[in-house]
Amino acid sequence: MESIELKKHSSHVNEVKFDPEGNYILSAGFKGELFLWECGTGKCIQVYEGHRQTVNSVIWIGSGKEILSASGDGTILKHEISSSEPTDKWTDLKSGVSHMHLTFDEKYLLTSNKSNMLRVREWPEGELVAKFKGDRQHRGVIATASTAPHAIIGGVGPTILRCDVPSGEVLEQMVGHDKATMGFKFFDQDKLAISIGYDGKLIIWDMEVHHPLEKYSIGDEGYYGLAINQSRLEASIVMPYKLKRINLKDLSVDEVDLPAKGNYSIDYSPTCDQLAIGSADKTIRLFHY
Repeated sequence: MESIELKKHSSHVNEVKFDPEGNYILSAGFKGELFLWECGTGKCIQVYEGHRQTVNSVIWIGSGKEILSASGDGTILKHEISSSEPTDKWTDLKSGVSHMHLTFDEKYLLTSNKSNMLRVREWPEGELVAKFKGDRQHRGVIATASTAPHAIIGGVGPTILRCDVPSGEVLEQMVGHDKATMGFKFFDQDKLAISIGYDGKLIIWDMEVHHPLEKYSIGDEGYYGLAINQSRLEASIVMPYKLKRINLKDLSVDEVDLPAKGNYSIDYSPTCDQLAIGSADKTIRLFHY
């Protein structure tokens, strides 16, 4: 795979996300940094203002014409992609927002942090309609389903919860990774899912019965990022110094060496020909294949 490096961040790149057409990458980092990159040229074409602390989560909305971002001081901002100044602002908990997702129908915005495993806002109004305290294990919304208003709650420990939105009712409780669940993605119309844990294990789930189908060792204990390409039935996992692309049909693996030890975020383009990785060395790596 060919790759280029995109550099402007002053520290870690926390999250990267392609727009719905695959023309742009949104990147979030420390010190409130939120940048828009043009994939064709690799240039930063917009700097978004408004955040003062680390930006932990971003979402494309409005068919790619607007973005949502959430930061460590609890601020949620909405920007038009062509404007540096935010058009709307909401304040979540002062302890910050660690995760943010929209339900599949975009009726609810879900956020979480260390003390609240799930906070539910009606969207697009942004009114808070429900909140559910977490515990030492269940700390964050790590995924939402694509066919139903369901959220996956993970965190420290082996338990993963599937919850209804907005009621917060626990629909299923699954036992997964030994120490923590780092990433979770649905695929095949939510019939299947894949997760990666701090233990270095990858699990493929049958989500109709909520049991593991396959368990596969990816590496040693550490921090992992996960993305899935549904059209190719391929998952990509980033870890210290490596990218691993896994064929979900036969579990064959292709490896690519990375120069950075910390690789925190990974995303496929909707066109399935690009892959972006956000790393601790202040760099975004954009792969073409």
